[in-house]
Amino acid sequence: MELLFNEQDLIDSVCVFTARRENVRPEQVEVDLEFNPSFGFAASALVYGRTLRLNEQDVIDAVAVYLQDYHQFVPNSLLINLSFSEKERFTASIQVRNDY
Repeated sequence: MELLFNEQDLIDSVCVFTARRENVRPEQVEVDLEFNPSFGFAASALVYGRTLRLNEQDVIDAVAVYLQDYHQFVPNSLLINLSFSEKERFTASIQVRNDY
């Protein structure tokens, strides 16, 4: 099975991930996704006036945590690929392996 995330799904994932780490509600987190061809994906999360930096692996982990917490997926069964294009902006393709 394949799931497709749009930019808002990715932002929601980073909000949930950051909220869990910082012990706040997801609504209290503001997220800005970033892509640099040389450095890959990243995100900035603003929590109570403090900016937290998330690297590409953190964004991938955020998608896995979101799917685990809200849809009961097993994180180890997910293969998550982030992508960026001018037209579609930030997206993710998530392959769900059934061997778990």
